[in-house]
Amino acid sequence: MSDEYDTTEKVERTDTGYRLTIESTRGTGTRDQDKVKVEGRAETWEKLDSQRTAMRTAVKVEMDQRRLHKPDKEVDSE
Repeated sequence: MSDEYDTTEKVERTDTGYRLTIESTRGTGTRDQDKVKVEGRAETWEKLDSQRTAMRTAVKVEMDQRRLHKPDKEVDSE
């Protein structure tokens, strides 16, 4: 993922398979912060791992959409 977002991935083993949570945050202020969270679940690690790229893409697309509506101050001043 891009350096402009703070992104974390968390993988959990459950009784029914695996769960992957990807969270991404942009901005630091209370009113100037965007967060996106995507969760995926699968019965096997291989199936979940194959979903990971699509999940990362979904987070990036959503963050890019939010940036269009509320750009960073640096982008706004250019």
